[in-house]
Amino acid sequence: MIASELLSVTDLDKSFYHRPILKDFNLQIAGGEIVAVMGRNGVGKSTLFRVLARISSPVNGEITFQGRSILKGPDSNRKGILYLGHAPGMYPPLSAVENLQLISAIYTSPVSQSEVKSALNRVGLTDQVNDPIKIYSQGMLQRLKLALAILVDWKLLLFDEPFTGLDAQGRKFTEMILADWKQAGRTVMLVTHDFEWSWNFCTRLVILESGIVQYDFSPSDNDFTDAENQFRKLIG
Repeated sequence: MIASELLSVTDLDKSFYHRPILKDFNLQIAGGEIVAVMGRNGVGKSTLFRVLARISSPVNGEITFQGRSILKGPDSNRKGILYLGHAPGMYPPLSAVENLQLISAIYTSPVSQSEVKSALNRVGLTDQVNDPIKIYSQGMLQRLKLALAILVDWKLLLFDEPFTGLDAQGRKFTEMILADWKQAGRTVMLVTHDFEWSWNFCTRLVILESGIVQYDFSPSDNDFTDAENQFRKLIG
């Protein structure tokens, strides 16, 4: 066990239609790490996050979070994990304010309307906060997910492609909030395809291939050019 280990994935297997996606997959995450999960399309990055969030079930393996099994134990063992996937996971007929108040209460505890509006303002969503989110653009929905992460009390954030659909301003908001979380020592796992940004911001780059972790880089201990060349060679 590594120091301050928060998450441990051991011998994980996951298949779709008898095709292995993750095979004998192992990964340990320490508290306070910012981990970029990278690799070619279809190698299992999003699948891994969905398994960690218990949206999808593995064939074999074990996952422990804060020392407790989230596969075999009660649902409460995964409390503290917040998953933000490609879909917003919210209710289209409800407004941004209504969605955030409802989901925050489900995850942790109720939040006030003023707290919700403060979070929405922080991600640049000050207009249309009372309109149904079914009229929102992809970029607005992405910002809405970020506002949820501001409100919810999580220990591990799983954020699948946080910059998808964002304009330059939306990306700036996201990077600023991620930087605040990094400074505060929070633990975040991100699926991203941006190698240079990941190298400059994240504490680890985990690259998947053939169902396993093929490379596990720490920018502080490796040369950027060598690491990028290995990454480019792997993804083609």
